[in-house]
Amino acid sequence: MTSGAVPRSVTTGEVCASGAKWMRIRFAELSLHGNDSVTLTGSASGTFTLTSAHWPGKAFHTRAFEGDCVRVTPRFADSASRYSIDYYQSSTRELAQATSTVAAVGDLCGSSCDQTAAVVKNLNAQALVLAGDNAYESGSLSEYRQRYDPNFGQFRSIVHPTPGNHEYKTSSAAGYFDYFGALAGERGKGYYSFDVGDWHFVALNSNISRTASSTQVAWLKKDLAASTKPCTAAYWHHPRFSRGDHGDNTSITPFFEALYNAKADLVVVGHDHNYQRFALSKPNGARDDANGVRQLLVGTGGRGFYSYDMNSAAVQEAGNADTFGVAKLTLTATGYRHDFVPVAGRTYTDTVSGKCHKATG
Repeated sequence: MTSGAVPRSVTTGEVCASGAKWMRIRFAELSLHGNDSVTLTGSASGTFTLTSAHWPGKAFHTRAFEGDCVRVTPRFADSASRYSIDYYQSSTRELAQATSTVAAVGDLCGSSCDQTAAVVKNLNAQALVLAGDNAYESGSLSEYRQRYDPNFGQFRSIVHPTPGNHEYKTSSAAGYFDYFGALAGERGKGYYSFDVGDWHFVALNSNISRTASSTQVAWLKKDLAASTKPCTAAYWHHPRFSRGDHGDNTSITPFFEALYNAKADLVVVGHDHNYQRFALSKPNGARDDANGVRQLLVGTGGRGFYSYDMNSAAVQEAGNADTFGVAKLTLTATGYRHDFVPVAGRTYTDTVSGKCHKATG
């Protein structure tokens, strides 16, 4: 993948990169009012219309459009509407061959997170997402420095953490926020979002208010509506569905409802110290192969094991309760492949693939 600068603010016309198979356009500014819009169309395929809901005041890269040019068509009635484009990403490889790798794991350090850190290093991932309980027993700053940092500190340039319940054994998760700083999002909130390729990732905090009327869920709905990406993943600590010791958690339903309604694709969680893969599900657990969200429970970062023998409202498709390992997410503009990668010396693996709900059109 290559990047290029757009030499002047584009008001209409095309942004091109000779020989490119696909392009993503970076908006330095987007401020649309009323019903004003900007439509982007790839010279080979793909179209998307930006509206006032899409990232006001925030620079962002759009989804990828196939071809060597993207046509920019504004439709303005309000004189206050404006935008500027300053960069693009492109590649001479076909879009279907353009992949990003994200590593995901929870419940880490623990006595054995040196083993899972080795797995993450071998994956050569562009991003590492953590599903909480990163430094036992209480997520204090000293535990982060003594247990987490010697093993996972090497991934600071790619890590995107969330806190677990053990972080909150230290008042207000102070050790967590002190250690990660700006990487953890706003202090006291701990929820934020970012993009990897054509995927939008949302980090949530399942240790603070998460009711349907909470500030966090209101933010989540707005964030999902603002994204221009065709694929969406979210992650936090407490699972909505689990056959492990902690069982299903209905208090997580507002997260799941917001994601389901926005046609999100993947959820990664921890808390139960095992691996569980669930079928595409509605927020109540009913299987929904057309529009459901797949939950991956990856509490296998290095803290020991819980069995799973409880009932769950959702359908567990695969699981393991005696193998440390990491989720490897291989992401494209239209879907994903998930592989459970075990630590050295263990043999359990699991693989599943899926298509993004909003990938077409």
